[in-house]
Amino acid sequence: MRSVLQSIFAFAILGLAPLIAGADPLSLNYERLEPAMEVLTNADRDVVADAINLIQRGEHTLALSRLSSLKRRSPQNSSLRILASYALLQVGNLAGAFEEAERAHRAPGGNSYQCWFLAKIALLNGKRDVCEREIGHVESAGGMAAEAEALRKELVNN
Repeated sequence: MRSVLQSIFAFAILGLAPLIAGADPLSLNYERLEPAMEVLTNADRDVVADAINLIQRGEHTLALSRLSSLKRRSPQNSSLRILASYALLQVGNLAGAFEEAERAHRAPGGNSYQCWFLAKIALLNGKRDVCEREIGHVESAGGMAAEAEALRKELVNN
């Protein structure tokens, strides 16, 4: 099962770049999404792979449709929420991306990546207070010091 996940995420890393002009890149760290993906069925992981492929091809709305059915079946899966947030960001729905990032953040099994992702989306939405709070959480949790520092610099410069 681990090799299937690694294949899905290795494939997904290729070519994903945000489409928002002027924004710093928001690269997803697929390794940090893996734990929540491991609880999905093989069929659901295939749907995730399909959604990632659609995102890579620029078919974000269709990817959101694929992710929507999964989110209904696994509403507490933080990784599905992060992927949906990323796709919403790509179609220019900043508010929707923020809502999904918040849902990912509230999901069980919280980790520093969920906080970092919410901080990044909050910054893109102009929610500086949320960004600052979540950077603090990332710093406290550890494991992402460089990412927290870079985001703090981005916050100061915006």
